[in-house]
Amino acid sequence: MNRRQFLISSMITTGGLRCAAAPPRSRTPRPLRILVLGGTNYVGPAIVEQALTAGHTVTLFNRGITRPHLFGALEKLRGDRTRGREGLAAISDARTWDAVIDTWPADPALVAPTVRRLASRTGLYVFVSSIAVYDSFAQPGMREDAALRSDGYGGQKARAEAVIADACGGRFAVVRCPPIFGPRDPGSSLHFWLRSFARRSRVLAPNGEGSVVQLIDVRDVARWTLDSVESRRVGIYNVMTEPVSFRDFLISVHRTVGSNAEIVWVDEPFIRRERILAFSELPLWIPAGEDPGFFRISSAKARRAGLRVRSLEETLAAAWRWYRSAFFDDTVFPHNGMGISERRQDALIARWSKR
Repeated sequence: MNRRQFLISSMITTGGLRCAAAPPRSRTPRPLRILVLGGTNYVGPAIVEQALTAGHTVTLFNRGITRPHLFGALEKLRGDRTRGREGLAAISDARTWDAVIDTWPADPALVAPTVRRLASRTGLYVFVSSIAVYDSFAQPGMREDAALRSDGYGGQKARAEAVIADACGGRFAVVRCPPIFGPRDPGSSLHFWLRSFARRSRVLAPNGEGSVVQLIDVRDVARWTLDSVESRRVGIYNVMTEPVSFRDFLISVHRTVGSNAEIVWVDEPFIRRERILAFSELPLWIPAGEDPGFFRISSAKARRAGLRVRSLEETLAAAWRWYRSAFFDDTVFPHNGMGISERRQDALIARWSKR
C-alpha cells in the first residue's frame, strides 16, 4: 500500500450554487445550529461531542447504519447521499443551519449534490480533507498554496474542495489532515505498532535515521473544526503536529504500552535486501530519501490562527485505551492487512541476528 492509497480513494463531480453570506470572522457566544454529515464513525463523533459540550444544537444526517445508537437524544435526518437528490430529501428546503460539517469518509463525488442542496441554507461549509491533495512531496514545508493533484484519490479530493469553494463563494473551510489517530480509530497502522509491542517479545523496527512521521489527534481535528465554526474562520488549513522522528515515535509507542519487548532496530540496507515494504509492512515508515516532504508539511498558517495540538504521548495513550476497551470491537478492524506478518517478522529477526 502506498502513501496516497493509505489516505483512501474516491472521486468527485462539480457543483454551482452560492452559500448564504456569513458575517466577518468573530467568535460568537450564542449557541449555534450545526448540521453534521455522518457523525457516527470516527472524526464525526469527536466533533459532535465537542459541539454538545460547547452548548450547540447538533443535527445528524446519515444513513443510520454505522453505530445508529450513538447520540440517541439528537435529531437525526436519514438519507443516502449515493441516491442523489432523492437521498437528500430529508434535508428540508425550510431548514437552515449556522454551519454544515462534512465528515463523510469516502467518495467525495457525494459532496457536490450535498453542497448544492445546502448552499443557500448555511453560512459556513466545513470539509474534512486530506494531505493527499498535494501534487508532489519532493520538498519539505508544503503550504496550502502548493500545486494540487489532478488525478487519483488526491485529485478527486482536490476537486471536492474546488466544488465547495465554487458553491460557497469564499464561505467555506477546508481541514487538510495527515493520518488521524486517537479514540475510535478504525485503521490498523498505529494499532499494528500498539499490538506488536503489547504481544511480542521482539519487534522488528526500522532504525528511523532521517525518517519522520506527522499526524493529528482526532480530538484536535474536532477542536479546530468547531473553533472554525464558532469564529467563522474560512479558508484552507493544514492541521497537524510538527514532524517527529520515526525512532522517537516508536519509542513513545513502546513506553505507552508499557512493553517489555525488545526493539530490534534494522537498517535500510537490510530492509531493501529483504524486500520489506515501507508503509505497508512497516506502517507509517518512509525511507529518509523517499518523498521527503510527505511527513514534513507546514502547519504554520493554522498555528498562527490558533491551532493547538496534544502531545504525541496524549494521542498514543488515548489510542491505546481505545484499543484495549470493549468499544474497540465496534470498529471496522483490521480492515486492510497493514503490518508485517508474525511469521515473516520472526524469520527476519532471526536473519538480522545472524548477519
